[in-house]
Amino acid sequence: MKNVFRLAIAAALVVLAASPASSVWVNPDVIKGTGLFEGYPSANHIGSRRLFAWSSELTPANPDLAAFVETGSGSTTRMNRKRTSAFVGGFDAGTDRVIFQQVRNGNSDLFMYDVGSGERTPIRELNDRLWQWSPAIDTHRGTTWILYGVNRFGSPGAKWRLYLYNATTGENTLLDETDNRCGCLFPGTIAYPWVTWAVGEDAGAWRYDMRTGDRTQLLATDRDEYSATVTPDGTAYVAQSGDKCGTNAALYRVELDGSAFLLHSFVDDREAGNLNVEYGSAHDQLYFERRFCVSGSSDIMRMRRAELVGEPAAPPPAAPARRSNGSTRWASSPDASPRTR
Repeated sequence: MKNVFRLAIAAALVVLAASPASSVWVNPDVIKGTGLFEGYPSANHIGSRRLFAWSSELTPANPDLAAFVETGSGSTTRMNRKRTSAFVGGFDAGTDRVIFQQVRNGNSDLFMYDVGSGERTPIRELNDRLWQWSPAIDTHRGTTWILYGVNRFGSPGAKWRLYLYNATTGENTLLDETDNRCGCLFPGTIAYPWVTWAVGEDAGAWRYDMRTGDRTQLLATDRDEYSATVTPDGTAYVAQSGDKCGTNAALYRVELDGSAFLLHSFVDDREAGNLNVEYGSAHDQLYFERRFCVSGSSDIMRMRRAELVGEPAAPPPAAPARRSNGSTRWASSPDASPRTR
């Protein structure tokens, strides 16, 4: 399972407009590539106003990550407090709100930042002495949903848990868990009614339907699917690699019916991480980290029109949907073997 570091276009677009399964390759753009570690990307737009959030090292000599938001005018604002580290979770689509994780003095909590007002607010309903991390947010018909992880590091058997929180009712649903020995639970994103995450020593990525409790595995292969993001129509984007970082790494799109498309293949020593899709405009814009496995550095990339590009792939058929009662642990397959990253 991945750890935290596991963290001729014009002609092509004519073809893209003609066919949703166009077998067209479009190279990703570099959005942030300064030589610092830059990752945890998220983009949003409100009318013609463009917003982009990400985390970056402060300087080559200071590897602490800070969370920033950039407006279409080019102005950049730091969202987290000084003397803290921060990891962007993502925008509440169509709003000024960004959710992020802030770490201070060995404690990690969740915060909301309002780009318009500049106000930073702790999410007190969820923050406690445990380690809250990797949040995602979506508001649907007035109800705000938050996906996030909770860790307790007290013992090898301490649980890593994934929760889905309903801010209107206060209900907190346990979606998945694993133990500290595995350390292999990674939240994805949320776009009502869909949620994604990855879990298990075999690193399977999942898509969950909040309305029914059904979950379906994405790209059910013997390789490592370790990061996934989703749109409101159920289209999922998945990062895949081998047991070793940067081994035949690739990006896929998985339609709601399970059809898979290969979007991009990476050269050795490089792979994708922390996928996040902007879906509010006419086309999906897929953002991700391009990680360099040996150095541990990272750039932020964007793939335009991600719902149209790629070529059909033929992975093994996805596992059938299974119903969750909100508290069941979905265990790794019994033949899973330990994998170190």
